[in-house]
Amino acid sequence: MKAAYKTLLLCSLIAIAACNGKSPITIGTMPDTDSGYQLGVSACYAATAGGCMLLAGGCNFPDIPAAEGGKKRYYKGVYTSPTTSEKLQWTKIGELPEESAYGVSLQYKSSLIIAGGMNEQGVHKKVYILTPSKDDCTIKELPPLPCTLDNAAGAVSGDRIYIIGGNIDGKPSPKLFTMDMRKPSLGWNERSPYPGRGRVQPVCAATDNALYIWGGFTPADSTAEATVYCDGAKYDFSTDTWSTLPAVTDENGTPLTLSGGTALATSDGKIIATGGVNNTIFKDAISGRYNCISKEEYMKQPVEWYKFNSKLLQFCTVTEKWTTLCNDKKFARAGALLTTDDENIFYIGGELNPGIRTPDISTFK
Repeated sequence: MKAAYKTLLLCSLIAIAACNGKSPITIGTMPDTDSGYQLGVSACYAATAGGCMLLAGGCNFPDIPAAEGGKKRYYKGVYTSPTTSEKLQWTKIGELPEESAYGVSLQYKSSLIIAGGMNEQGVHKKVYILTPSKDDCTIKELPPLPCTLDNAAGAVSGDRIYIIGGNIDGKPSPKLFTMDMRKPSLGWNERSPYPGRGRVQPVCAATDNALYIWGGFTPADSTAEATVYCDGAKYDFSTDTWSTLPAVTDENGTPLTLSGGTALATSDGKIIATGGVNNTIFKDAISGRYNCISKEEYMKQPVEWYKFNSKLLQFCTVTEKWTTLCNDKKFARAGALLTTDDENIFYIGGELNPGIRTPDISTFK
C-alpha cells in the first residue's frame, strides 16, 4: 500500500510540475487602435520572431452577439508588439489589402504568410507575405492558390509551406498543396490528398520529415452524415504517402477532437496542441439532431457548457503517444492561434463559446 501511495504521489508531483511550467500567463490583450478589435477576435493571423509579435485580421461580433443575430465584422489591421516586456504594447503598422479571417496563418522565418480566407464579400484564393520593420510592414502578393480556400490548416517545414483540408471552392476537401519559398514564382503543387473525406478546421504541424494532421469535421452531405474526427494521419515528405495516426487522447485515454484548435511543432521535434470543440456537443449540433439542447438555445449557454478542450497536449513523433502537459481553463478556446519564438509559446485570441471572443493573449514555456 505504501508503494502504491508513493507511486501516486510521484505521479501527482510530476503532473503539478509539468503544469506549473506550462500554465498560460496573460501578457496582454488585442490592440485597441480599431474600434471593436479590442473585444477580441478569432481566426486571425500571427507570427512571432525577433522579439516581436505580428498580428493581423480576424473577426468578431462587436455590436450585437451572434446568439441574438448580430453581424460578423472582419478586420484588416496589421499590428506589432515587442514580446520582451511584461505586457504587450501594440503599434499599428499597416493594413491588409482586404479584411480577412479563416485563412491559413503561416510563420516563415521573420515573416507572416496568409493564404486564402474570407470576408463579407466571400472566400478568396489570394496569398500574402507580411514582413514587418520597426514602424512599417511590407506586404507582397505570392502566387494565388488554385482555388478559393477557408478553414484549412497549414505548416512550414524548412523552405516549404503546406496547406491541407478546409473548404476548397466551398466544399470540404482532402487536398494537400505545397509551395517552395525559395522559388515562389513556380506557384503551388498538389500532392497526394489526405485519405478519406475532407476535413474542415483540422490542426496540423510539420517536422523536418513529415506533416501531421488531426481532428476537423465534415458536415453532412448526400453520401454520409456529419462527422467529427479524433484521429489523424502523417504525410511523409520523401514518399508522398499517408499513414494513419491514433486518436488524440487525454491522460485517461479518452479520445479528444482538436477541431477548431491549434498546433505547432517545437524545436525538439515534438508537437504541441490545445483548444478545440467538444466532440459530443459539437457533433450533436452539426448533425442537426440537437439532443443535448434545442437549436434555439444552443448559442445561449454559459461558457462552461460547451466544454471546449482545456488541455495542453504534447505528441511525441517517435512513440506516437500523446501526453497531457497541463489542464487550464485558459486553453479552452476555439479559433485561437499558437505561435512560438522557440523559447516562449504564445496563445492568441479565439472564442470562449460560439460567437463570444476573448481579447486575451497568453504565454507559456
